Amino acid sequence: MKDYVDTGKVYLELYDYPLMSIHPGALMAAQAANCTAEQGAYAEMRGRLFTGSRDQAWRDGSMDDLTLFGDYASDIGIDRAQFESCVTTNRHLPQIKADIAFAEQNGIRSTPTFIIRDRLYAGAQPYAVFKQILDTMLDPP
Repeated sequence: MKDYVDTGKVYLELYDYPLMSIHPGALMAAQAANCTAEQGAYAEMRGRLFTGSRDQAWRDGSMDDLTLFGDYASDIGIDRAQFESCVTTNRHLPQIKADIAFAEQNGIRSTPTFIIRDRLYAGAQPYAVFKQILDTMLDPP
């Protein structure tokens, strides 16, 4: 991020691809992240959601999960009522569904997956892999 995105050399786009077959609550979690983004706290919420998933604090998109996500929102200082209204009205659901369709149409089956110049790179990659790809793209031999 620091060497390429923050310097403006590379543009990063994030898409939602909630893996609901593995994490039944992932669709609500994606909505929670997008609703939090409206208040400028996407990164903080995303971190909380990943930690909560790892710790099995949330599971199935139930009202208990919504309450927990609301607690996360409050903890990071955003308006909880606005957040909960956004999630419960499914404001970002059409875009999330479009992102899922995009992923499936492009052969994406896991997260994270990166698309760089129409080529897929599935799974977490070490910095050296991205450095080689991006340096070659930015300054071809």
